[in-house]
Order: sequence, then structure tokens, then C-alpha cells
Amino acid sequence: MTCREAMEQAPLYWSGELERAERERFAAHVEACPQCEQELDAQAQVDARLAAAVGGELPDAGSVQRRVRREIGRSVWRRRCIATGAIAAGLLVAFAGVTALRRPVPAPRWYADAARDHRVEVVQGEPRRWRRDAGEIAALATQTRLTYEQVAGLAASGYSLERAKFCGLGGQRMLHLVFSDGSRRYSVYVGLHLGQDQVGEERTGSEQVAGFATDRVRGVVVMAGTSADCAALARAVAARL
Repeated sequence: MTCREAMEQAPLYWSGELERAERERFAAHVEACPQCEQELDAQAQVDARLAAAVGGELPDAGSVQRRVRREIGRSVWRRRCIATGAIAAGLLVAFAGVTALRRPVPAPRWYADAARDHRVEVVQGEPRRWRRDAGEIAALATQTRLTYEQVAGLAASGYSLERAKFCGLGGQRMLHLVFSDGSRRYSVYVGLHLGQDQVGEERTGSEQVAGFATDRVRGVVVMAGTSADCAALARAVAARL
């Protein structure tokens, strides 16, 4: 497993969605790779800071980190027979992978469209035909192969799903979800995965955009805040989808 694969699988590992063989590969890689272990620790700290940015709390980063370490510990004894030379070679590959992983990823062009759409329709409040009824939002969600429970569950603690509608971004029809705590709002755009764009980040004016992707859907989170906070929220959204 490469460092890039480990970072992509981290949300699935935390949520318990990986198959046993993949869980063991993930745990073995992190045990042998200080860089990835450090990256996971940094992600946990960012997730904890997100509560202050959006006025609520995501799942406790400390408990997630402890659970990850327990799972890694259970897998360590199976790997003690690995030769020192093989471990050293793996660390060299891991270092190269982390270096590539941390290079800035150019954001797809439609990220700027998402920021502009959020600013016009949510921040400035330009009139649009929003759906607010749970039944109507559920009907929209099914067109993206999701359920109402799934889209409503993307809300950070203290927030709730306020409204939804479809819009066009990057030549794709995407479901625009708006979450609110009564005074502050953020947007999540979700569409079917097209198997092309890389996940990136972008800032346009006061709007920060961070992308996410699963094997079924892709999308972005748009909010006012730091890039780290927005990326943490995007990871949380991906883990719940």
C-alpha cells in the first residue's frame, strides 16, 4: 500500500467500512510509516478544530485516534517477521509517496463556480426555487442515489439541513444542500462520480472550497473559514457518504 492509498482509505478505516484484508494492509502501512502516522495525527487535530469554525463538534478526534491505534496494535504482531531490508525499502517508498501527496493539487475549474453559486444563492440570498420539505428533499436525493437520511446526516453538530435544490456545476447536475445553525450556513454540492477530477482546494473571495470523492459520488464543501477547516469538513462528509 502506498501513502496516497493510505490517506484515501483513512476515512473508510475510521468508519469501519474496509474489508478485513484492507484493514490489515492499512494498519501495517501506518505502523511502518512515520510520515503517514504523523499525517493521521495532524488530520485528527484539524478535525477537532473544525468545531470552533462551524459552531459544533464532529466525532471526537481523540477517540478516533485511540481506536486507530488499537487496531494498528492488533495487527503489529502479524508483521514482526518482515525483514529489516523490506521495511527500509517500504519507508523509502513511503517518503516519496508522502512528498507527492503534499504537493498542491490544482482545483478543478468548477470549484470556482461552486464558490460563486454559494455566494450568490446563500450569502447574498438571491431568490431561487428551494425545496425545504423533507419529502421533497428526499425525492431530490434519490436522483443522486442517496437517501434523505444520508444527506441530512452530513450536518455538523449544531447544524441541520435547511434546504436543497439542483444546480449545474462543471457540466454536471449536482444536488446543492444548505446547512444552517440559525445564523451561519455552509453548502455541500453532491453529484454522481464521473471518474475524472482530482480532489483539490480553492479559495475564492471569502469562500473556501474543498473537494471530496467516494466510489459513488463526488462534490465540494463551500464555507467561510480556513482551508484546513474546510478540508476537515469535506473529509467528514466523504466518510458519511
